[in-house]
Amino acid sequence: MEEGAKKILRDKPERLCLDHSELETILDSFSGKKIAIAELAGRDSIAAAIKFLEEKDGEALLPVYTFTGTEYGSFDYLESAVEWLKERLGSGRVGDLVLLGSPNFWHALNGRWVKELIRRYGFYTPCIGCHVYLHASRIPLAKALGVKTVISGEREYHDGKQKINQISLTISAYRFLLSRFDLDLLTPLVKIKSTAQIDEMIGTKWNTIGHQLQCVLSANYRDALGNLHFGPNHFDLNHILGYLSEFALPVTSRIIEGLLRGEGVDYPRVAQEVLEERPRLIWELAEEIWPSCS
Repeated sequence: MEEGAKKILRDKPERLCLDHSELETILDSFSGKKIAIAELAGRDSIAAAIKFLEEKDGEALLPVYTFTGTEYGSFDYLESAVEWLKERLGSGRVGDLVLLGSPNFWHALNGRWVKELIRRYGFYTPCIGCHVYLHASRIPLAKALGVKTVISGEREYHDGKQKINQISLTISAYRFLLSRFDLDLLTPLVKIKSTAQIDEMIGTKWNTIGHQLQCVLSANYRDALGNLHFGPNHFDLNHILGYLSEFALPVTSRIIEGLLRGEGVDYPRVAQEVLEERPRLIWELAEEIWPSCS
């Protein structure tokens, strides 16, 4: 990994709006091809990128990794994953890795207001807000590059289990967030239930690139037996909807709108204003969202 990338991942600076020279370098590297942004995380994100490019002849992908501050493991995995994608799909169709992140943004959504969020909504997990942050982080880059599509590896089921940040309700919220900025969030794996299908899409060579990054807060929403429960005394979908529509989405929308206007954004202050005002951002919810979380 280049020294500049290592420094970014070590220091984790505020990095959501790239400067003009970086943007020009990215655009020049694709020689006029139509670009989609692809999240770079674990194997699901890699499989989503493969599926998208195999179905979109002539288009190219820009791999983007957003740091959170909670990850651990070797960051060399990121470069290895990009090189693997280039070998699999062609170097002309996969760009160089772009690093994004904002510790202050993450803190405003997931750290500063924990007590107040528990009081209002009766639950707390950083995972939903973290995914809101991850998806939002790519919006300024997409707008600056003229990109319309973002690819994500979100899946509703993982071998019979669910993740709180990848249920139908939360995934629909991420799509809604990006749609507010005229972007399409594509989730080509969303209905794939078996990890074996993901492995088949990727192939056995994937195992040679190293271990993907892990999160120190992984599975915080599961009980002692590793299960995720919905309903009274557990995770109530109406409470999750309230958290998303009254806090996470309004805060994130205001932050991104400020960044796109070129303003300096006081992230905790934006969150405090939203908590005081209690606006609501409601989107159309498909009927199947509710029974999928029983």
